[in-house]
Amino acid sequence: MVCRVSFKLKGFEEYLEKIAEAGRDVDAAADLANVAGGDVLLDGMLRRVPRRTGNLAEHLERTAPQVDGNFHYLEVGMPRKTDAETARYGNVQEYGSAHTPAQPYIRPTFDQDKAKMRKAQRETLKKAGII
Repeated sequence: MVCRVSFKLKGFEEYLEKIAEAGRDVDAAADLANVAGGDVLLDGMLRRVPRRTGNLAEHLERTAPQVDGNFHYLEVGMPRKTDAETARYGNVQEYGSAHTPAQPYIRPTFDQDKAKMRKAQRETLKKAGII
């Protein structure tokens, strides 16, 4: 028994043209999406960080988008250039020590704001016409 199937895709050429056009802007859109998501995370950390002197909050930041091949990323939190004393203090606040209970601000931000971060990234990509 022989079975034959025939089908036609309407609008497929237009779709391929949109993909080709969007391909030129994917890198820029990825950077914008990462910035949007990074800003959500930074805001969450700033809301949750313990503030005794404000020094730790002043050191939290979002880096500019970076690219390594096809990998787009940025860093949110305490930058690598932070002085050792502030870095130790931030570590003790996040994880605690033998004499200090933890007052985490990084992990709760990722746990509680992950959906908001992804939503901000998705909205940015929609505005750019990528998705």
